Amino acid sequence: METAAPSVRVTIDDVARAAGVSRQTVSRAMNGKGEISTATRRRVLATIEELDYRPSMFARGMRTRRAGTLGLILSDIANPFFPAVARGVFDAASARGFSVVVHNTDAHAGRESAAAREIVERGAEGVIGFFEALGDEELVGLHRRVPLVVADRRAPAPTVAAVSSDFATGTRLAVEHLHARGHRRLGMLDGAVGVDHVRRHAFTAAAAPGAPVVTGPPTITGGAAAAAELLREHPDVTALFAFNDLMAVGAIRALRERGRRVPDDGAVVGYDDLTLAADLDPPLTTVHTDKYELGRTLVEVLDGVVRARRDDRDQGTQQDTPQRLLPATLVVRRSA
Repeated sequence: METAAPSVRVTIDDVARAAGVSRQTVSRAMNGKGEISTATRRRVLATIEELDYRPSMFARGMRTRRAGTLGLILSDIANPFFPAVARGVFDAASARGFSVVVHNTDAHAGRESAAAREIVERGAEGVIGFFEALGDEELVGLHRRVPLVVADRRAPAPTVAAVSSDFATGTRLAVEHLHARGHRRLGMLDGAVGVDHVRRHAFTAAAAPGAPVVTGPPTITGGAAAAAELLREHPDVTALFAFNDLMAVGAIRALRERGRRVPDDGAVVGYDDLTLAADLDPPLTTVHTDKYELGRTLVEVLDGVVRARRDDRDQGTQQDTPQRLLPATLVVRRSA
């Protein structure tokens, strides 16, 4: 009787040969070192995924005493933004030998708290969280229990790491573009359902005083309803800046339902630059943020927080943790 040939474990040298780099470059990509370019890091991580390379967890555990699991808390997995971020998280975590446990909370404070509690109780190495509802005090308390990185939100304290799009710059670029196109009456559709209102603050600072803001769920339906309310109360508004691309799609729908053409009778700018933005009619002007890079950076920063916490315990010290802003750029298309 024939027996199956034993599988051959892929080595770091196999990855290096396939990616056309040195084994040191593979190691740097896996450990988030800054000595290599983003393009090279992505190529190496893609090769690792393609070859299904897995570092020896036994050897890794002997060196680092790691549990091997990260928790990822998302507010709405149905929003196309989050799968794009999650892919960056998965690739970077896999390259470091971690598995990822995902929780969806619908931006509900109780679910955010329950997800964090479950991740801690399962002995995860650390937590990456898109927290929309939990306050700063709760997040600081969580960080005392487990290494934490908050995503797309201001850090609740200097000791808590945060990675975010540069919302202030992105919003300012959107408003300046609308002003340059001759729009003087701007309105905003704000989808920040929780405690962080960076985009709103940036919008009110850059737009004309008293520019109207209407809040709604950060979805297509929420954007349509918010836009309808804003246009009903402020019919002189000629341009809308949306919290995200989904709300922008809703805004286009609301404008058309009122017989207004986009962009001739009303301009729309979104945020995130989802894949669908370029395929809309008209294609959506939006603020681009690299979602894959956000996910990858979240894991890189968490890895550093874990190492720093171990060093702090060994040395009896405590260090401030990273607060990173990722670049935001405006992509001009036909909607504005």
